[in-house]
Amino acid sequence: MEAFLTYRGRAALLDWSDVNTDLIIPARYLKRIERTGYGPLLFADKRYVPGGAPDPDHPESHGELASDFPLNASANQDATILIVGRNFGCGSSREHAVWAVAQAGYRAVIAPGKDDGFADIFEGNALNNGLLPIELPEADWETIATAVRTGPTEITIDLLRKRVTLHGNSDIEFAFDVPEGNRERILKGLDAIAETLLNDHAITRYEQSAPVWAGLSV
Repeated sequence: MEAFLTYRGRAALLDWSDVNTDLIIPARYLKRIERTGYGPLLFADKRYVPGGAPDPDHPESHGELASDFPLNASANQDATILIVGRNFGCGSSREHAVWAVAQAGYRAVIAPGKDDGFADIFEGNALNNGLLPIELPEADWETIATAVRTGPTEITIDLLRKRVTLHGNSDIEFAFDVPEGNRERILKGLDAIAETLLNDHAITRYEQSAPVWAGLSV
C-alpha cells in the first residue's frame, strides 16, 4: 500500500445513489485469480458502448467509451478523487470492487451521510486496501458536488488533520473522521498483514520459545 498523508487531485462526480458492487465490477470478472488489472473493468457495463466491455482474461482490450457515462467526460479523465452518492458499494461483499476503483487511479472516495455514505463491507475493504473512504455531512458533500458540476475542481485531502479542502476562488475546508486504527495504517501505507509484521522479531522470539508439542497418544 502507498502511504497517504496529504493528497491533492482533481475530483470526478458520479452522483448515483445505491451503486452496488455488481455495477462497480460485474460478477463475470470475479473468476480472475489475479489481484491486478481491474482498472479497465471498473463500471464495465456502463463505461463502454454495448458489447465493448473487456473480456475477463484480457482487461486491457475493450471497445469505445460510452459518451453518456459521467466518468468518461474529458474533464474527468485525470480525476483521482471520486465523489459518489449515498450507499456506495452496497450489495455483495466482493473486494474486487475496491481493487477496481483504486486501480482505475482513484485515491479516495467521498460520499454523503455519516454512516450512510458507504456500505459497511465496502468501507472496510477500502480501508484495508488503502482506498480512503470519506463520509461528509450532506450539506458539505453538496457544496463539493456543486463545484464539480460547474467545472474542473481540485480537492486536497489531509489525513493527518482529517480535513478536506475544496479549492476555488476561496478555499473551503471540511472536517471528516476515520477510525483511528485504520487511519494510522493508511498514513504509514500498511495493510493489516504488514502492520503485524512490524512485530516480526517478537513473533519469531515467541515461536522459538514456545513448547514443542509431541502430540497426544490414544
